[in-house]
Amino acid sequence: MGKMLLQVLSEAEVEKMHEKTLEVFETVGIKVTHAEALAKAKKAGAKVDQVSGTVRFPAPLVNELLGQGPSVIYESGLNGEVMEAGGNNKYYMSLILDPYVVDYEKGLRHPVLEDIRRHTIIGESLKRVNAMMRMQYPVSDVPEPDCYYKTIEVFLCHHTKHTAVYPTSVENCRDWMDVMEVIADASGAGADSHPLMSVAMAVTSPLQISGSNIEIMKMAMEKDCPVISTVCPMAGTTAPYSVAGTALISNVEALAAVLITQLYKPGHPVFYSVGPSVTDMKSGHDLYYRTEKMLFKIIGCQMGKYYNLPVSGEAGGTLTHRADVQNGGESALYLLSSLATGQNIIGGLGSLYNANGMSAEQIIMQCGLADMSEYLERGVDMSDFKLGVDSIRDVGPGGNYLTDKLTLDLLRADEFFESAYMDLTGGYLDNSPCMYEIAHRKAEELVNSYKPTVPEKIRAAIKKFFEKKYQSSSVAEL
Repeated sequence: MGKMLLQVLSEAEVEKMHEKTLEVFETVGIKVTHAEALAKAKKAGAKVDQVSGTVRFPAPLVNELLGQGPSVIYESGLNGEVMEAGGNNKYYMSLILDPYVVDYEKGLRHPVLEDIRRHTIIGESLKRVNAMMRMQYPVSDVPEPDCYYKTIEVFLCHHTKHTAVYPTSVENCRDWMDVMEVIADASGAGADSHPLMSVAMAVTSPLQISGSNIEIMKMAMEKDCPVISTVCPMAGTTAPYSVAGTALISNVEALAAVLITQLYKPGHPVFYSVGPSVTDMKSGHDLYYRTEKMLFKIIGCQMGKYYNLPVSGEAGGTLTHRADVQNGGESALYLLSSLATGQNIIGGLGSLYNANGMSAEQIIMQCGLADMSEYLERGVDMSDFKLGVDSIRDVGPGGNYLTDKLTLDLLRADEFFESAYMDLTGGYLDNSPCMYEIAHRKAEELVNSYKPTVPEKIRAAIKKFFEKKYQSSSVAEL
């Protein structure tokens, strides 16, 4: 059975991308502002300019370090479900918080604490969602800095799935490490358990890794947490103003995170991940979900697979905040680009508004689009049974297939597309709800029927940990 495959680069072009990547590493290098990392790079055979902090990696060293990265990464959650990210396996991750929320009734607004609870419950309740990511933004109804802690508390008290953390500082990362240790202790997770958390390590475009992000990487390694490279060059400002040039610098930066990780701890799990965007040269704005994103995603997946590394990235969203045709078209094509190129972690379900917003309904609508994309990506079974020559012979000209054996055998199978999140009535039912309405009803149903999934012992441990952090005692009661 053939599967749908998407590619932008030919095999020769993949090799060319790798050769040019090696050239950039060897002749341009990356800037590293961390003395210990510079020393490790020099000891391994890299050429280090101590004054500028530039590290140039010879091609043999690049290939050696890349070969140390594992091809499969294991992650888990309190629910005990293990993700084996690598090969053809795919897992979905839901977004929890962004600078803006699209409210079904009120439209675009800033997030509040209740959004954290609702979005987490929806991610926890959807079978398609395997993990969740909480971006580092404040909510408008809890004062800072307490809102930072309170949102983490509410998030962790309402889900049992794997957590991907995108820290904004060393201190922020330490808070996550500390509370996850509290959770592990309260749950009785042993030292041999798969990690409950993965940690993002940012690369600053163009071609820089800061000392603070290396410290974040080191914290992840101390706790055996997988590292996610966060690479977001913008064509025209922090990357060359061409699709190919931006793809090249993305590849270099994604591999830079892998190289530094392997310098410190050979064999430590690290994802290949890229998220390029395009600068609007008329306004200077960063446009994250333009059509070029599909090309960037496919090229990124091709290169990640070439290096035999697990690939993580966004599911894709839309430039608009509306539940309109543009949203559906962009979201569906990005998801198909991820699935048909073998992306292992498909993150950020719920994203819209140029990656600055999200909504509960968007999480669910994208689950429907993922249903559709997975159906298309799997291809067509061309076996003799499915080709149905016997059925065609038995029915003959002018007959019908309503009671044919093939019909009866496949009637309740998955031969044809189904999704609970899409209007598939074709207009034959009066007042059938649109996809947006279906998603809204489902969101309300999931939130209203939710029963706590995090054991009370663990919830109590999380609350106790954060009580000591709050400046206002009233926040603990929210």
